[in-house]
Amino acid sequence: MFHVKHFKVVYYGRKIITAMSLITANNISKSFGDDDIFSSVSLSVPQKARIGFVGPNGSGKTTLLRILLGYETVDSGTVQRAKNLQIGYLPQQLRIEFSRTPKEECLSVFSDLYLIQEKMISLENKMGTDPDPEALLAEYGKLQDLFEEKGGYQFETKVKQVLEGLGLKNGEENRPWQQLSGGQRTRAYLAKVLLSDPDLLFLDEPTNHLDIYAIEWLEAFLKDFNGAVLMVSHDRYFLDQTVNTIWDLSPVFEIYHGNYSAYLMQREARYERQLAEFEAQQAFIEKEESYIRKNIEGQNTRQAQGRRTRLERMLRESKITKPRKEKTFHLRLKRAPAIRFCGRKMSGSVTRMTKKRCLHCRISA
Repeated sequence: MFHVKHFKVVYYGRKIITAMSLITANNISKSFGDDDIFSSVSLSVPQKARIGFVGPNGSGKTTLLRILLGYETVDSGTVQRAKNLQIGYLPQQLRIEFSRTPKEECLSVFSDLYLIQEKMISLENKMGTDPDPEALLAEYGKLQDLFEEKGGYQFETKVKQVLEGLGLKNGEENRPWQQLSGGQRTRAYLAKVLLSDPDLLFLDEPTNHLDIYAIEWLEAFLKDFNGAVLMVSHDRYFLDQTVNTIWDLSPVFEIYHGNYSAYLMQREARYERQLAEFEAQQAFIEKEESYIRKNIEGQNTRQAQGRRTRLERMLRESKITKPRKEKTFHLRLKRAPAIRFCGRKMSGSVTRMTKKRCLHCRISA
């Protein structure tokens, strides 16, 4: 059952919401045919959350995101969203067409400011011909205060900063949408989502089409963002810089507190603990089965039957599954002490390195 009466995805404005969690899901399950995607998942997205969502490709991360958005339904469980919740969503595969340029699309986020501006201009013209403009001045003052409160004197500069931060500059921001590459369209749409200033950002692989400078700009933006952020990403460094909670769906849904590096350590510790519990239970099962085999037809038949009943109940109700060891890919490279170029060419040019990471390869430098 979905409670969506007050929910909508918007790309403009901002509303005040209550202090409750932005989204709460209780015991939700989803399957496609005979394939269970996930089951009995419970979670919440608090205000100002910084959540990274990880897991193998095909594990169901995007499906869960779309359920939380309300784009897909669950087979069981409930999803609740805060009243008047506004979400900015960047899908991994962008299939949206616009007739305007990236700059025009971003400016359209502030359509309410343009309406206020038009009213102010109209009042200015009237005041120039009205012999007693006091009433007009009072109305003009109220509009001017509202315009300033909503950032009317800074929004065009903000649009320029966000577009440039995401790498749309030197005329790219003024090119028609149809002339943009797939990566440019994704960056333009991301800029529009960020400028909408929603209560919650859902970002599915936001760094896919960003170079190192745009990624570092986005890291800084998200650190200062007042709303909550939930994002799917395979970029470990990016997650380390931007999140403090990790959701892991691989295939069981688990929540870890800390950034990605902390998650890796906690996951290993959890695996060792679960393995120890599994091995202890296996040893207990083996011991009980041995006793039952030896005594089921002897003098201790009644005790053996009782143990068998208890063992069968335990196997039905609380059998521990052997934990799965996640495989981690390790890349070890030797560091060239005085080299400032990675040597990998892209479009005929050598990719420059920064102090933190290679511009193209994302290799620690």
